[in-house]
Amino acid sequence: MLTLDYELFFGKQTGTPQACMIKGCDALLKVLENHSASAVFFVDASYLVRLREYSRRSVKLARDYSDVVSHIRQLEACGHQIQLHIHPHWFDSWHDGGRWHMVTDRYRLAQWSRQDIASLVTRCVRELNSHLTRKVFVFRAGGWCVQPFSSIADALCTNGIRVDSSVFHGGAAESEVHRFDFRSAPRRCCWRFDTDPCQPEPNGAFTEMAISSQYVSPLFYWRFALVRLFGQANRHTRFGDGSPIENGRRDLLHLLTHYSHMAVSIDGYKATLLRRAFQQAKKHQHTHFVAMGHPKSLTPFGLEHLSSWLDEVYSNGGQLEGYPQPKINTHAPAPALADG
Repeated sequence: MLTLDYELFFGKQTGTPQACMIKGCDALLKVLENHSASAVFFVDASYLVRLREYSRRSVKLARDYSDVVSHIRQLEACGHQIQLHIHPHWFDSWHDGGRWHMVTDRYRLAQWSRQDIASLVTRCVRELNSHLTRKVFVFRAGGWCVQPFSSIADALCTNGIRVDSSVFHGGAAESEVHRFDFRSAPRRCCWRFDTDPCQPEPNGAFTEMAISSQYVSPLFYWRFALVRLFGQANRHTRFGDGSPIENGRRDLLHLLTHYSHMAVSIDGYKATLLRRAFQQAKKHQHTHFVAMGHPKSLTPFGLEHLSSWLDEVYSNGGQLEGYPQPKINTHAPAPALADG
């Protein structure tokens, strides 16, 4: 399963949807088309809501909204799956007529009141579903910040969301913006849960379809940094034209000095680990393999590695799939999905 978080950047420069979303996607689609493969796009519906609101005041933003909506509809029409992604800080952020100003004081959903959470989740789901033929049923939290899940569970359930795909085993971060801890999550790919996505519950109301995880040495991040500094610009330059939120100094120091868990990703240099991670998942007999990425962070170099991996997968009889539609069990509220 290949999943992409479809969004802008959230640093000093958000970039444009044409470069961060559409350009990167179109480059990815050329690779996927060689195998008639499909992907899952987690669309940042909070951006869509705010873009629609501001489009009434700006011809440029009205054009951006039209471009993004048309692209999302095209993705679904081509057989790709669209699911829900939310970065709630969009509801605190604003546009001055020239550019977006990001306010990340309430970056995590759990930082909002339950009433606000219910309202903004409903607005996001309605906005996204209004452009789709198939309603969303899977959620991925912005920045993986899905905890505490108990604060958002009711809002998701009310809006038809019964599957989460935010957790990756061993992952953890604690900065001014990002905060999550998946170190207690099971080394599995799929399980039911109730109020804690890291704690399996056989009859839980939700299903976690975890992002695949891999254990990497600090040398990987040193190589990553060197490639960014000295790699061939035409192969290692990302498609997006914005700037990310800077990593917290504490988290960055930890990555450069300790082994750590990383979500399997096709973003840039991270794609070099894709084949190894897939082989590890097969070795552990996982029934699902979920890689992720961001159209804004894709590079020609990373797409080359994705193409090589897809050649291997499809030559051995495998294929990319979307999330299975949950079956509502009348005897238990959880979706009936295969465990792994």
